Amino acid sequence: MTLYVKRPVIIKNIVTENFKRQMIEELGNTIKQLEIRLEQMEFQERRMLADLGRKNNRHVSGLRENLTQERERQQQLKTNLEDRLAELEKLQVGDFYISGVYESPVKIEIGDNILERLSQAEIVVRDGVVEQIIE
Repeated sequence: MTLYVKRPVIIKNIVTENFKRQMIEELGNTIKQLEIRLEQMEFQERRMLADLGRKNNRHVSGLRENLTQERERQQQLKTNLEDRLAELEKLQVGDFYISGVYESPVKIEIGDNILERLSQAEIVVRDGVVEQIIE
């Protein structure tokens, strides 16, 4: 009998100058986009609340709460990205940077050592090219 289950696979990037530059640029652009979005949300919130304030006061408090929650969620995302950016800037060439954890199916059969089969796997990448697979 055979059974397929999922196990975690860590993607580790070997930090190179190219990788570091590219990641810093991508995170910087994403942070800038979030800042623009937050500014737009603030402007739209003031405008909507002013319009609703003239029409129906009952809905204003609920809408204000929803808009505040969304703005806080976006701000938290921005803070998390800024933390990742600071972490990236500290990395040295040759360090490892974990870019994600994915799930991969693994085949389990009678007689297998379950701890070995379900142990975490790793994929080591340098500039987008897989260098090593560790099971």
